[in-house]
Amino acid sequence: MRIRYIVPFDRKIIIDDHWELPVQGGTCRVVEKDGYAVSLELVFEKQPLEYAPHLETINDGTAVAGITARDPRIMFVKHQLDHAATFLECIHDIGLKTDEIESKYEGETSEEEAQIAIKGSAMGRHEHALSLSFDMLTRAIMAAETRDGPKFESTLAKDARKALGEQEFINSFRYSFLLIESRYGEGQFKKAGLQAALKGNAEFVAIVEEAIKDVIPAKDDRDSETAKLLKAKPTAEQVIDHLVEKRGFYFHGNIKRKDAWKPDEQGAAEALALLSIGIVSRISMKAADPIFQDELNKRHFEDAKRAGAVIVYQIKFKFREPDEKFERKNQININMPGTKVTPRSAFAAAQEFLKAFQYNQPISELIEAECTAKGSEEKVFSLTFHRQDDAGGDGKPD
Repeated sequence: MRIRYIVPFDRKIIIDDHWELPVQGGTCRVVEKDGYAVSLELVFEKQPLEYAPHLETINDGTAVAGITARDPRIMFVKHQLDHAATFLECIHDIGLKTDEIESKYEGETSEEEAQIAIKGSAMGRHEHALSLSFDMLTRAIMAAETRDGPKFESTLAKDARKALGEQEFINSFRYSFLLIESRYGEGQFKKAGLQAALKGNAEFVAIVEEAIKDVIPAKDDRDSETAKLLKAKPTAEQVIDHLVEKRGFYFHGNIKRKDAWKPDEQGAAEALALLSIGIVSRISMKAADPIFQDELNKRHFEDAKRAGAVIVYQIKFKFREPDEKFERKNQININMPGTKVTPRSAFAAAQEFLKAFQYNQPISELIEAECTAKGSEEKVFSLTFHRQDDAGGDGKPD
């Protein structure tokens, strides 16, 4: 018997290139509709007939409406996909609905088909498109084979992002700080102790320093304490002190205070929420580190080769050696996983070519490069570099 599981996404997602991926002895593929990835489909061949659900009957032989499900595989699939999703949700709100898996049971022979009374079952069902690279999905599924996903980090980071998108800045900050405090607060809950714990953690201080450099400016909140602090170019320690202060205000503030916060005055916390989400994004990215391991990158490529999903990018280029007046020509082939050329893969091929040229010809002058995919005359990309005339010094292209 063949079992087919369909796991829907609850939002629009763009995965511009993908192919079959081996999972638990079966295969997993992305199902598209109108250019969007709408679900994952997992197929398992040669499964026992006992896995299919069946109808209970009463003494007179009449079928009862209730269905008895006996498919043990579905829980293993759900478990791995749940943990794969938590890796991705540290970075993206992917929305994989593992609680709404549709199961289909198909006979692989006419005899098996006749023995399957119930051909399928479903658990329920479901829109801003997310652009997701296929390798992110494959590496998340691979990582979830051997470890649990970072459910704690992904849950709070996802809630903080969702609240920020809905302009609930106070709730966004609170979800963010819950993650900060839980990961780095060392169980301290009083102001001084919590500030000391956070400032004493080198990893967290480094995260805050990075977040300060890249903080997103608030659109409307320019007069809050947070906005003024950020404008003054604070240290990480000053920002940590400020976050703990605001934690006390927004977590424990008394409504009888003259300056008590109000749920309908979200704008005053916009800069605070943006600062916090920058910190939390780095925390959740760190939690998702397992999916970026080199061994998974290699495995992703090996799986692509086994599936025949490899594109050979042929790049012809011209360059000039130092102190030479004539142009040299060469060609390099770059193999990359894929079944079709996409803007993302074209950009990645250009990056790989430039990296290879810089490594092999560190002091040579690249003049131009033109790329096509093997088997096709269609141009993938072309690069042209204009030389500056050092002798004349007039700055005009050579």
